[in-house]
This record gives sequence, C-alpha cells and structure tokens, in this order.
Amino acid sequence: MFAKIIAIQFAVSMLVVCSNLYRIAMATDYMSFIPLIMYTSAILVQIFIYCWFGNEVKLKSLRLVNSIYDIEWPALSNNNKKALLLIMKRAMIPIEFTSAYIITMNLESFVALLKMSYSIFNLLHQTHE
Repeated sequence: MFAKIIAIQFAVSMLVVCSNLYRIAMATDYMSFIPLIMYTSAILVQIFIYCWFGNEVKLKSLRLVNSIYDIEWPALSNNNKKALLLIMKRAMIPIEFTSAYIITMNLESFVALLKMSYSIFNLLHQTHE
C-alpha cells in the first residue's frame, strides 16, 4: 500500500512542479513569485528525502558483501562459512525501495523526476507562446 501511495505522490509532485515552474515563468509581480518558489522547493525536498534515504539503503546493502569478506574466515566453522557465502551471494543484488514496482527510490529517480518536470515545463511554455 505504501508503494502505491509513493508512486501517486511522485506523479502528482511532478505535475505540481511543472505547473509551478510554468506559473513562476509567467509571474509578473514579485509577491506571487516567492510563495511559488517556496512551495516548489518544499515539494522537491519532500521527494528528495525519500530518494536520498532509498539511495542510502541501496549503498549500504552493496557494502554488506565487502563487510562479510573482511571477516576472519579461518576462525569460522564450515557451516558458518557456507551461511556467509549464501548471504554474500544474495547481498550482491542491492536492496532497493520501489514504488508501484516502477519507480526506484534513489537519486537517479530524483534526477529523472527533475528532467521530466523540466521537459513538461518546456512543453507548456512553448504552447503558451
């Protein structure tokens, strides 16, 4: 359920960022400019937090293999060695948070969100002209 909510939030945030960028570009007075920038920044920070910590989980899960490798292997029993080898094999595939099985929560997704928002902003801006 959480994954679906985050996917919806990503999509809505992209649309809000696009429309706010468009409204910022069309703003004529200073007083309407400031709240739009603050609101857009708040939405971007909210999404960035999800992506940042999702990226941290991915990086830490990738470091697990090296941490297991650095253990004193000769001191372990054969059963422990086999168990650690299985854990190492599984840890080679990083743990990633996804939303609706589509969007992975990492910094690449955040950059993609920004690029897509800017592309839609350019489309809206060109249709206005």
